[in-house]
Amino acid sequence: MLATMLDADSSVNSSSQALAVAGPSSAPPAPPPPGSADAFQWTAGKVVLSLALFLAAGLCEIGGGWLVWQAVRLHKAWWMALLGAIVLFGYGLIPCAQPIDNFGRVYAVYGGFFIILSYLWGWAVDGTRPDTGDWVGSAIAVAGACVAFFWPGR
Repeated sequence: MLATMLDADSSVNSSSQALAVAGPSSAPPAPPPPGSADAFQWTAGKVVLSLALFLAAGLCEIGGGWLVWQAVRLHKAWWMALLGAIVLFGYGLIPCAQPIDNFGRVYAVYGGFFIILSYLWGWAVDGTRPDTGDWVGSAIAVAGACVAFFWPGR
């Protein structure tokens, strides 16, 4: 029985190897090796796009969360929670438009922008003015996020 299993396994492996060599026609191309001519390069347009997407994502996440907060914590209309959920879904889609393909880096860097945008939302919408510590902490977070995201040679 073991010999039969091994024979079946080797025939599956042979088929898999043949398929891997031939490759399915819909498979995406392999990413270019680091440092190659096709490697990702930051341009002014990509930087502006990334920053605009971080702003849009922040407004959707904070705005959607604020709407849910209004409905749940402040007992406002139920439709505010529904609208908030829809806006939060939009927030989930926006980072997919970032020009880099590194999920972890995009979301980590977005966290720095989220901090300052949350304070600005609270000030503009709820009237809670950030204090000096809020501003300094936000500046450090955004500066760190920009270093992490735009570091040359990646």
